[in-house]
Amino acid sequence: MKIQLTIFILALSFHLSAQQWISDSKCNSDSAKIINDAISHLVNIEQLVAVGMAKAVMISDKKCECAKLVLAAASSGNQNFGSRKEKLSEVNIKKLSAEEKAWYDLLVATTTEEEEDWSETYSRAIAEFPNSALINWFSTSREDWSTYINFAKKFPANAAAAYNMLAYAHAYGEIGNGPDYEAAFASLDKLETLHVGPNSYDSRAEIAAMKGDYEMALDNQLKAFDYATSSSPYQYNLPVYWRKVNESEVSNGLIEAQKNMQNAILEGSIEEFSKYISDEFGLVTGDSNLGDFYTFSTDNITQGQNYTWNSFELRDFETHFSPDMRTVILTFYASGSYTFTDSSEEVSYSTRASSVWIATDQGWKCAHANWAPYKTGIGIPN
Repeated sequence: MKIQLTIFILALSFHLSAQQWISDSKCNSDSAKIINDAISHLVNIEQLVAVGMAKAVMISDKKCECAKLVLAAASSGNQNFGSRKEKLSEVNIKKLSAEEKAWYDLLVATTTEEEEDWSETYSRAIAEFPNSALINWFSTSREDWSTYINFAKKFPANAAAAYNMLAYAHAYGEIGNGPDYEAAFASLDKLETLHVGPNSYDSRAEIAAMKGDYEMALDNQLKAFDYATSSSPYQYNLPVYWRKVNESEVSNGLIEAQKNMQNAILEGSIEEFSKYISDEFGLVTGDSNLGDFYTFSTDNITQGQNYTWNSFELRDFETHFSPDMRTVILTFYASGSYTFTDSSEEVSYSTRASSVWIATDQGWKCAHANWAPYKTGIGIPN
């Protein structure tokens, strides 16, 4: 197993990028190459890839303490729930090179809440290693987009992550006189000549969505998701873009679901009705008799009532999507008539209604419905 792992790591090292983040490392030469590539994934917001590479190095090269720095950098420095401080405590600083120790000190400074500690630590690090790409990366900030431009000029071989940030700056209109999607995509083109990873596809998808090109967004999000599908962080936006591209189809499906659910209630079909509600949250309903809100369940379907429906029709639907395409409000109207069992009196029914549908792992489920008499119309009896 050890031999197989070593062969894997050696093979991996032949495919690594030329980006050099730490020039002075105490790891062996092959491990140092992998760690530099792991840092490339780290700064390009591909932390899970970086973690996997660092853990592989830790197995094959017990003396590579820098791998532990990658794990710490990928972790959260939050005082309440982060583990960065704990992971840094496991680093044997005596086995770090001077440049690695400077990175270690910067990571330690991120686990405190003292801004002065960070500033002093960074000043010492940049003074000692003015030409270190990694140390200089800590000087970049979204509060000043020019820091990414300056980094790309000084370290063109390490500029992939800078181009990613500049792509967003162009898309947001933070550079120039407004959003410039052509410049944004050009920045991503430059990124992809320097670094191979899923984040460029994710960024291209997000910026395409900002532009309103959801077919391009979906295509690129699928490429990001394909990089590693299991528990992928790139899965979240996939259904959003798919629904944007297929909005009409989704709308028609929800309208049909609303009609089917209502027919199931009228016909007393518990099995059919259950398809449209969730076990995780109830269906909160306000009836057209303007009584109190309550949770409608399968128990309500079997309850007796003192009237019989003659006709019931839903019409004039409008679909209103939330920005993230995960919640939909349907507005519609209902008309028909019912007859009281005791008196045989027939009543014309006319209401306006709305319902809220939420996308779940089990499909769209109805979470809320509200019915009210339409203008001079009449709802159901009390």
